[in-house]
Amino acid sequence: MTPATVPANDPQLEHFFASNCVNCHGPEEQNGDVRLDLSFNNLTNDLELLDKITGVLEAGEMPPKGETQPDGKSIAEVIQTLQKHLAAIQPANPLKRLTRFEYTHTIHDLFDIEFDFSGLLPPDHVENGFDKFGEAHLMSPHQITAYLNTARFIAQRVLPDHEPKTRVWEFDAQHFHGSKNFATGGGGDYRDGDDYVLTGFRPYRSNLHWSIDSQKHDQFVIPEFGVYRLEVAAHSVDSNQGEVIGINLGDGRHPTSFRLIKRIALANGSKGFSIELTLRAGDQLAFTFDSARVPGRSLANKPHTGPAMHFSKVKVTGPLIDQWPTVAMERLLPNSDMKPGELVDHITLLLTKRPMSSEDRRGFVEIARKQLKSGASMKATARSVLTAVLTSPHFIYKAESPELTNVEHAYRLSYFLWNSVPDETLLESAMSGDLAKDPAIQVERMLLDPRMERFVDDFTRQWLQLDKVDDFGPDVRVFKDVRRMTVDSMAREGQEFFRHVLENDLSLKNFIDSDFVMANDRLARFYKLPPVDGDDFVPVKLPADSERGGLVAQAGFLKLTSTDFATSPIHRGAWILKNLYNERIEPPADVLINEPDIRGTKTIREAILKHQQLESCARCHSRIDPLGFALEYYDPVGRKRSEYRHVTEIVPEDAQTTFTKKIKFTSSPIDAAMTLANGHEVRDMVSLKAALMADQELILKGIIRKLISYAHGRELTRADRKHVDDIYKTIAPGEYSLREAIHAIVAHEAFGRR
Repeated sequence: MTPATVPANDPQLEHFFASNCVNCHGPEEQNGDVRLDLSFNNLTNDLELLDKITGVLEAGEMPPKGETQPDGKSIAEVIQTLQKHLAAIQPANPLKRLTRFEYTHTIHDLFDIEFDFSGLLPPDHVENGFDKFGEAHLMSPHQITAYLNTARFIAQRVLPDHEPKTRVWEFDAQHFHGSKNFATGGGGDYRDGDDYVLTGFRPYRSNLHWSIDSQKHDQFVIPEFGVYRLEVAAHSVDSNQGEVIGINLGDGRHPTSFRLIKRIALANGSKGFSIELTLRAGDQLAFTFDSARVPGRSLANKPHTGPAMHFSKVKVTGPLIDQWPTVAMERLLPNSDMKPGELVDHITLLLTKRPMSSEDRRGFVEIARKQLKSGASMKATARSVLTAVLTSPHFIYKAESPELTNVEHAYRLSYFLWNSVPDETLLESAMSGDLAKDPAIQVERMLLDPRMERFVDDFTRQWLQLDKVDDFGPDVRVFKDVRRMTVDSMAREGQEFFRHVLENDLSLKNFIDSDFVMANDRLARFYKLPPVDGDDFVPVKLPADSERGGLVAQAGFLKLTSTDFATSPIHRGAWILKNLYNERIEPPADVLINEPDIRGTKTIREAILKHQQLESCARCHSRIDPLGFALEYYDPVGRKRSEYRHVTEIVPEDAQTTFTKKIKFTSSPIDAAMTLANGHEVRDMVSLKAALMADQELILKGIIRKLISYAHGRELTRADRKHVDDIYKTIAPGEYSLREAIHAIVAHEAFGRR
């Protein structure tokens, strides 16, 4: 249907396409699979096509250089017309299902039980930045099977047949085992009197695990699902700072498949820790010394020097039972003589807060009726109904009407800020109509709730990708003083920075530049800032001459966009365009990419300048390269440098294995000056931040678009430009507060529509 707010046809637009576009995008030739000689209605009702045309015209990419160019006024008028048509088309918002992250928290909040579904549900596909987008939520037979297995897993554990018996196991050094058992030479794991000692972080072999029989090496196995308390007596020696212990799942005798589930930060002088973990039957536990120095190969056969972690006792208690029947059992089976229809209605409303249609309900009632008729207990029947509902679209998919109902409105808000179901307070506000009229009270309450951490974690993880910072550790031969837990702190900084900006009602401009950083003890030492006590992050005021502050000066971002030995200006520049400007980085569809001949080039700068000499490459590289090269004064782990240090691996002629590789360092000067597309030169961190600040409106709108996309579960297009502009204008009086941006997104009329 032709939108009522725009003309049914537009001779000027049709003339523009006919004069400037159809030679390459017409009946005989369709470069980039784009055809522009179609009827006016076909053109203006195709959101994706209009978005693509508007984008290339705004970027000046079309018509291509060398072709006859229309005058600037004509292009501006056409862009304005296209924008009107875009605004008149309501973007589609496909059906969305729960992500694995949302599913996990939903089950926790419904049943008050911690579950880890990483081994049951497959990872979610990420579509243009986020896994919440309905476009990416396809359902395969493999996924259906995974949901069924997960539902059965849940049902068996929330409705157990018998009350578990709590047991206590105590272990000392006689029961402890490691991977290397010797007390002298080469470090490793060893027994030292009443203690067992770990000296290095070598997850492929160095760990502490334990057995029930001190004379055997059969690792202790968790007997049944539940919450277990670990009380551990452990302390560090030869250390003047806090250290970190990793808790892992896996066989300590073959630890290559370890899965880290928790890290415990021990303050300097600490004598141990206590923690409660939800574990499955068959789980095996092992400790690693995560903050230890990773020894280089040259140290492999030398006596250990430096901090060591001593363990003397481990006490395991569980499964812990707070009450019986459990909270989950009381919620699912409030009484034991429910009729099949009552049971189905009760479980459905508990899980979805909406009744099923009579047609859908009939099948679930039949499941319950057959179970009871066959002699199954009410608890077994409830497990079958629960499994069926958890596997059904009623639970897996989010219900969204074209105009959201009161309950759907509450669910959208809840999955935005809590990644889970709404609580009773939010539902009551929705049902009374208060939420739709004035959501500010509920939004503020939710931002103050601990469940807000889920939003901070999930949004920053996907927006900034800093969870990948630790994908590879720094090579100890090159970065000898960068310990693994310093890299872990780098990965956490972006999330902590976002949390601080949100909690303290600070401006989005801090993501471009700030006069503070968030740092813990390790990161403060790395940045050469005043000491910070402990593993918790706190704001640290920067000295006047510091270049740190904002996202692009964080070591985590700088390491993420580097390789083992070298920085990557292209990755750094692309990251800035994608994550701050929220721009797509992809070559025009109608351009054939030809790789340039880079033979004879000696530096990455020379190679990249060769790319810019080719028109097919220059369109992207002219935007990417200057942003990335301005950061070349920061090395692959985010430290300031004055020259390149090139690393070459050399295998000696008499080498027996590749493990005897040596490295050679050479240096060369840095030339980071480049010119942005707007003509401004950037040459270092300071000039880059100045350029980003000059683009403040574009960047803040880019971040707002990220937030709206995450909240709505779909990618925004140019049709949403007014929506973004509305939020930007709303938060301008408050200096573009992140907190106010979230309030404005929820208060906007579009938040109440599918």
